[in-house]
Formats: sequence, structure tokens, C-alpha cells
Amino acid sequence: MRSIYLVIFILFFASCNKEKSDLVYQTIFEISAKSEMGGLYPPGDPDIKIPVMRVIDQKDNSTFTLSFNQIDGFEFVEGTSYILNIEVTELASPPIDGHSKKYKLINIINIKQI
Repeated sequence: MRSIYLVIFILFFASCNKEKSDLVYQTIFEISAKSEMGGLYPPGDPDIKIPVMRVIDQKDNSTFTLSFNQIDGFEFVEGTSYILNIEVTELASPPIDGHSKKYKLINIINIKQI
């Protein structure tokens, strides 16, 4: 009977030590010169529109929008397009009411005023 408790005890603590870790990588973002109006992400009200940046991730050619303050260290200026080297952190345990990725500016590769 004691051996069953010992096995359960060991399995319990072994499962507790398997923490997920964040995935960090670099990519290149192309930021459009014109802002758009976009909806809030859940749990926010999608009918409320806020200004957002149009982004093309050159790693996989995906297109999406980000709010102006979502890239740490970067300040968007309307009428200017950017090519940015970005560090992306995919959070292993994202907050329930937040984003699953964090973005940090590494450096600005190109700036073009339109």
C-alpha cells in the first residue's frame, strides 16, 4: 500500500516540474505608412475601433494589425513606412485577457516617408 502512495507522490511532483517555456525568435516586420481602424481583441468589445498599424511578417508573409504601443521600443509615425528587425516572444502561459505574443524592436532597417 505504501508503494502506491510513493508512486502517486513521485508522479505528482514529476508532472509539476514540466513547465512550458516561452519561444523567442527574430523576424522582419514591414509596417505600412497608413494607420487603419481595427477592433479590440477579446475580451474587449470588437465594435470599438482603435487606430492600428498594418504589419507584414516577412518570415511567413502573414499580414495582421498591431496597436501603436504593441512593439516595445517603437513609435509609429503616420505617413512613414518601416522595415524593422523584431524580437518575438510567444508566451507559453499568456494572460487570459492579453496577447499571446510580445514584440520588441531590435533595430530599424529602413524608414521611408510617404
